[in-house]
Amino acid sequence: MKKLKINFKAYSKTSLIIRIVISVILIAMIGVVIGLREEISRKVYHWGEEIQNPNFVVHYIDVGQGDATLIEFDDGKNMLIDCGPTSSADSLVSYLQNQEVEVIDYFLITHPDADHVGGGVHIFQQFQVKNFYRPMIASQSEDNVQNYPVHSTQIYDNVIDAAYMESGLNMIYTSSSLAPIQGQNYQVKFLYPNQVTDDSNASSAILHIQLEDYKFLFMGDAETQQENQIIQEYGYSLRADVLKVGHHGAKTSTSENLLAHVLPAYAVISVGENSYGHPSSQVISNLKKYNVTYYTTQEESNITVSIKDGAFVIGKNQGKMIDCALISVVLGMILLICWGVPDFKPKKRENKDIEK
Repeated sequence: MKKLKINFKAYSKTSLIIRIVISVILIAMIGVVIGLREEISRKVYHWGEEIQNPNFVVHYIDVGQGDATLIEFDDGKNMLIDCGPTSSADSLVSYLQNQEVEVIDYFLITHPDADHVGGGVHIFQQFQVKNFYRPMIASQSEDNVQNYPVHSTQIYDNVIDAAYMESGLNMIYTSSSLAPIQGQNYQVKFLYPNQVTDDSNASSAILHIQLEDYKFLFMGDAETQQENQIIQEYGYSLRADVLKVGHHGAKTSTSENLLAHVLPAYAVISVGENSYGHPSSQVISNLKKYNVTYYTTQEESNITVSIKDGAFVIGKNQGKMIDCALISVVLGMILLICWGVPDFKPKKRENKDIEK
């Protein structure tokens, strides 16, 4: 194998100095990328970033094409909002157990669709649930004394049946008339629904949650009509630092009107592989128009927001990390090109006297 040789004499002095300087910079950059890949990833992607012993943590849990969010309050209580599809039930339980959850103080399902309630039976079987917030929609097998609309799926039936079997459970129908859940440094306010409806998405609970000085808005699968209703009622008091995007980023939700009133700095889209086109290009366009930094669980996996004494950190412990190998290869190719291109100012050949 022939050794790579560089003919330094082929370059002018100025060209040679420039190439050496560029090479030193590129080699240093490769070293930095390899040596500091974790630190760079934290800055670029918030990879692995966290606050030690936070007062509050919001976990946007990756359950594929579905929704599940765990909120840990500073008084030791916690809240689970939705529980993903049945296919992700085991991974959801494992995630909660890894967070050392034993008791779920507040378990809320926003509406009865399978991708939000499928893991419910596992939740009731594996954890003690104290308060269960459910939609104003009955299952097909229960005694519907309130004459609510009926959601006729076996998955919803199974979850409601499991709830009735939970001893000491306080079952509550979700509506905007409920008093807030609150502690000394937090408040969970129910904004919607304000009426009974037989449309599953239109029945979605919408929550406005304040943790210390930070605010979160959870939209369930609410669509534009429901967005307009809460805008009319609450106006700019809907403002939040983090928006949980409605309906997995479907084009029927997250209107410009909502974003203009919420003005979030960040948005989270809970989504997995799907055939619905979620998240839609329109929603992404709306978020970009309002300068919202958005993350999806499909790309980042589990996303956490931790809060402590005014500090606010978004971490994606299983999310993106910079590809140091790819970056190093690209920088290495630039290094080779730097020495391979012809001299931009070639040396002048010495003129010999020509005898006449």
